[in-house]
Amino acid sequence: MFKKKRPLSLDTLKLSNPQKVAVAKLLAQQKNKYKKLLHEAHERMHIIADLSSSLEFWYNVNGNYEFVSPSCETILGYPAEDFLQEGLRLEALVHADDAERFRKDKARALLGESDSDVEYVFLAKDGTPRWMLMTWNPVKTRRGKHIGVRISLDDITAYKRCQYFSNAYRRLMLNISDELKETAIFSINPEGEIQSWNTSAARLFGYSRDEVTGKDFIMLFGGDVDLEQELPDLTSMDCNARITRRMTFHPKKGSDFIEEITFLALCDQTDALHLVTCLIHLSTVK
Repeated sequence: MFKKKRPLSLDTLKLSNPQKVAVAKLLAQQKNKYKKLLHEAHERMHIIADLSSSLEFWYNVNGNYEFVSPSCETILGYPAEDFLQEGLRLEALVHADDAERFRKDKARALLGESDSDVEYVFLAKDGTPRWMLMTWNPVKTRRGKHIGVRISLDDITAYKRCQYFSNAYRRLMLNISDELKETAIFSINPEGEIQSWNTSAARLFGYSRDEVTGKDFIMLFGGDVDLEQELPDLTSMDCNARITRRMTFHPKKGSDFIEEITFLALCDQTDALHLVTCLIHLSTVK
């Protein structure tokens, strides 16, 4: 029978006492060195997480918090200690309309699945809604063992607020343009597709808004028009540019007519062309 091997230690090695002392000292130095490196790595990890502008929540596989970033107090009004020590749960802050979806996504996360940029609404301590993009990934050891979940939340409340006012402003402008009875107004994107169409444009050309939305605005010009010569290069328009051309138009029914059309450029924050608004004054149309 094979003899059971004795565990390797200083006592099992055939070393003199001075040799044992020297080896023990070397091992202690190496142990302290690795403990210091581990502590420094741990500190670096926490500094990065603590200074992150996103909210970081790390769960273990039992669903308990291992780490909560301090930014949660700035954004949600709750200090990290409320989650780590007082039993506050992230799911308790989810808006009621998103609660069931959050529960299912968290269960998926604890099983090792991942997802990114999923929109949720959370309620801050003062009751105000905060829109977030949530990303979650499994936390694994270097050997691939699943030991928890990392959830990152990016606050997009300011973006959602701007989006809301942008849409509201757009609806207001469309309502105002519909009140302008003597001016046909429509807008096109850089590809030439019609994006908006007021009541006067519908009356002038005979097309309803549904008939033209998304269509190439070339359909509005007469067949004899040399568009390469007469139509300005809209894609190269400067921001806030204003170009007027006298052109021949072709309505849905009836004869072609000649009239002035004014093109107004609208650019985005990068100075790239976003929309071109087109105006035709009906009072001068024969």
